[in-house]
Amino acid sequence: MAVFGVDVGGTKVAVAAIQGAAARHAVERPTDLSGPDALLDGVEAAVEEVASVAGRPEAIGIGVPSQVEFATGTVLASVNIPLAGLPLRQELGARFGVPVFVDNDANCAGLAEAQMVPGAPARFLVMFTLGTGVGGGVILEGRIFRGATGLGAELGHVVIGGDVEDEEPEEGFPRPGSLEWFCSGRGLEREATRRARMDHESPLGRVLAEKGRVSGRDAAALARSEDPAARELFRWHGRRLGMGIAGAVNTFEPQHVVIGGGLSRAADLFLETARAEAGRWALPALWERVSLGVARGGAGAGVIGAGLLAAQEFAGTRDTS
Repeated sequence: MAVFGVDVGGTKVAVAAIQGAAARHAVERPTDLSGPDALLDGVEAAVEEVASVAGRPEAIGIGVPSQVEFATGTVLASVNIPLAGLPLRQELGARFGVPVFVDNDANCAGLAEAQMVPGAPARFLVMFTLGTGVGGGVILEGRIFRGATGLGAELGHVVIGGDVEDEEPEEGFPRPGSLEWFCSGRGLEREATRRARMDHESPLGRVLAEKGRVSGRDAAALARSEDPAARELFRWHGRRLGMGIAGAVNTFEPQHVVIGGGLSRAADLFLETARAEAGRWALPALWERVSLGVARGGAGAGVIGAGLLAAQEFAGTRDTS
């Protein structure tokens, strides 16, 4: 089956022809954020560029960093790209003349990772994407779990901590105490900066004085240089991530849990702490059956997963027609 995967991000649009779990003839274009029409024009141009080499697809899968009503392919909420309220499946289906399937980008990445773990394909897998926020993808019986209308599996917004009584209530999300509040890139930076303010003479404090904040990249560099305060920061991060992992294990009983996103590049600083903490909170009979590791697909997981989504869903429509 000839399918294309499209991964729409805040900085780039990636398109490729997907064969099995491999991307062919991939192209990337900067994301035009000036408006919905401009963004869709960019997606269309990238798809046409791939089609000129790979031929026309039978179906196209689209992953977006948004909340998507899966049945209609309508984007209900979108923070970083101008798609909120857009019936994306309908709009792109009209442009391309083939079936289009739209889903959250973390869901698509999880579907790809299920094809990359040892003993693949995994029928039960949970993926956490640690980036600016925290996303999640849940694969059950080899398919994406979405909940009643496609909005479920928002693992970053599961509450894992009650030690936030002094936090000021905030509008919107993430809420204080959620996994995203603690374990996202923003959360790590917030905690690093807080610790730096408490000790101006520490390496973290000196970075704060120089730059006005302590980024995750700064903190990781200090931790790898054996700075005790920075290393403890990542242990703090790992303990909270471990609690989130345990909750997913207790809820879904996956075979695999994988950690992706930009922060996974610092997994050597927190993953073993997360593993130990998850083992404290997960039910032993479940935890002993789970493998935990870093995601394998890297930046290409989103586009591969979008193509796998198209193949899976298109095959399903033909089976029921």
